[in-house]
Amino acid sequence: MMKFFAGILSGFLVFSSSFAVGQKKTIDYIGEVEKYLNDITTFESDFIQRDKYGRCSRGHLFLKRPHFMKMDYTDPSTHVVIAKDNKITHYDRELKEKTETSMYSSPLSFFFERKINLQKNLKVLSIEDGNDFLSIKLCKKNKDEEGAVTLIFSKNPLVLRKWIIFSNKEDQSSYENTEISLINWKSKHSIPDKEFEKFSR
Repeated sequence: MMKFFAGILSGFLVFSSSFAVGQKKTIDYIGEVEKYLNDITTFESDFIQRDKYGRCSRGHLFLKRPHFMKMDYTDPSTHVVIAKDNKITHYDRELKEKTETSMYSSPLSFFFERKINLQKNLKVLSIEDGNDFLSIKLCKKNKDEEGAVTLIFSKNPLVLRKWIIFSNKEDQSSYENTEISLINWKSKHSIPDKEFEKFSR
């Protein structure tokens, strides 16, 4: 679990190696996604997490940009993970054990930038524009060991529906991926800072 969340803050789609978009269109896609992400101030949703073996966990996610994220696992896990103050704290309610890691070791650390700029510190690995979805796969520049992330959006309007964390972007045979699907999504409402202080339910 800790290994996963270090990567998540730090599958379902198969990307074709023959797929490509023109340079101008790539910039358009990136601009659209950047605008959408920068417009997010708060959101919360239920989530389903699936690992590469198909095992599922459920919980509730809170995000308050640019400072806070919380994943409160409810079924079957007893864990809670809180990102704030440049670190990720993982707490096991059952064992009453706490572990910390850097927020910036994650492929998703750009969520915590005041102004998200996907081209500044990230490399676009692929873009896929489907009939009803848009996906963009990213990794940090010069930090391949931190893996990659695919963001998946529904279209019209653009809404973040899922992300997939890949722990190894170079050797596809050894990919360890974790998929987070967002359900009952709501945004731009008040989430008190004290929500990110609580490890208990």
